[in-house]
Amino acid sequence: MNRADWMLLLPEIVLCGGGVLVMMLEAISPALRRGFMALSLLTTAVAAWAVYWVTPGHTVTGAEATFHGLLETSPTTAAFSYVILLATGLCLLASQGYLRRERILAGEYHSLLLWCAAGLLLMLRATELLTVFLSLELLSLALYSLAAYHRRLAISGEAAIKYFLMGAFVSAFVLYGIALVYGATGTTRFAEIGPALAGQPDVPVLAILGFLMLIAGFGFKMSLVPFHAWSPDTYQGAPSPFVAFLSVAPKVASALVLYRLLGAVVQGGGPVNVQRWSTVIAILSVLSMVVGNLLALVQRDLKRMLAYSGIAHMGYLLLALVTLDRSSLVPVLVYLLAYVLMNAGAFTVVTLLYSRPGEQHLISDLAGWGYRYPLLGGCLSVCMLSLGGIPPTVGFLGKYVVFLKAVGDGHVGLAVTGVVASLVGVFYYLRVVYYLYMKPETRQPEGLLIDVWGRTAAVVAALGTLALGIWPTGLLQWLIAATTAK
Repeated sequence: MNRADWMLLLPEIVLCGGGVLVMMLEAISPALRRGFMALSLLTTAVAAWAVYWVTPGHTVTGAEATFHGLLETSPTTAAFSYVILLATGLCLLASQGYLRRERILAGEYHSLLLWCAAGLLLMLRATELLTVFLSLELLSLALYSLAAYHRRLAISGEAAIKYFLMGAFVSAFVLYGIALVYGATGTTRFAEIGPALAGQPDVPVLAILGFLMLIAGFGFKMSLVPFHAWSPDTYQGAPSPFVAFLSVAPKVASALVLYRLLGAVVQGGGPVNVQRWSTVIAILSVLSMVVGNLLALVQRDLKRMLAYSGIAHMGYLLLALVTLDRSSLVPVLVYLLAYVLMNAGAFTVVTLLYSRPGEQHLISDLAGWGYRYPLLGGCLSVCMLSLGGIPPTVGFLGKYVVFLKAVGDGHVGLAVTGVVASLVGVFYYLRVVYYLYMKPETRQPEGLLIDVWGRTAAVVAALGTLALGIWPTGLLQWLIAATTAK
């Protein structure tokens, strides 16, 4: 290890150091707890600056990458890192009022969240499977703890146990898949798996089983059908501001890992094998779109509805990965950025307007509250319209570029399926807006703590959703430049 290695690892060092500092302050001076959010937010901003600082002029891949090629730094990983850090910042802003209201404000929450972000950034930059696994475990241990953070609620413990048991099972799948891929190819590096497979007369059965296990593992993190069973219960029981992070950030990193994994498959297989893997991704996409929307359609709990709709959104995302090439990255990034803004914004408003975390978050409880809370009602409406893919929001832009990629690759049937599934989704998203403004108020709000930080998170998410939807040119140019840079 040399100085350059440490410098290029600066974003992760900042996040881990910030988490350790918050824990030390919690032990030394608990009276400073109200300042932990500001300190954590500053740490996230410094990490974003560090990502920017290490990227220009340091587009290092292959043998020149950090730590003997285990980690890379490129404009592409930087773009994904910014999306992760945006989700982290929104979650921190949304959490302060919730933690104070529930009387569980402590430094452990902020530290675990920063360590989650560090694990995700490491996963984004990993160039080989074992580093991905270590990053995944760092991330997962923190996620399990945060899911159970509201210790006084039985439903929170239940959510965490379900998530932990499923996650542990999936971790075994991922590790066994890595072992099988290594046994078939003699390497765990993404850049070397493809050539190793291409040098063999046929793709070994071990490699096929290994890839299937890896796809299942990251399909779990992305809540793809049939690996989705954990998400509704976990989303409902976990603290709502944390769900704003859980529902988006791990999916961003998992999407890039899945892209790299499929890229190795495409590089190492002949036309027949490539077609088979494209079929697998297409099946996962259709199942997620159809099942996610149909199950969301019948939900009366807002958090469960968003959980099932998230499954559908990952199905839309997979349309860009059915035919894998470098141009797949732009629609994937656009869609993930849109999803972070609109989904995190929706969960932020849920955090502020529902004061009974141990009970159901009924959509009917919002009746008439669009007039009682015009700012939050407007933000939630914008996020719902964006989730439904209605212009001029960034959600429409995300679906447009994904469907356009599918049509351009010749998958017109998949694109039509996505459009029809999206039309189904519009119904249950507009139902939320309908209750906000078209139904008389049936319940008086009780015990709410709507702080300035939570309102700021909701406004940032809603304004970002509108601004990027109305003026998308700069975003698209930046993402194209980032994903085409060598």
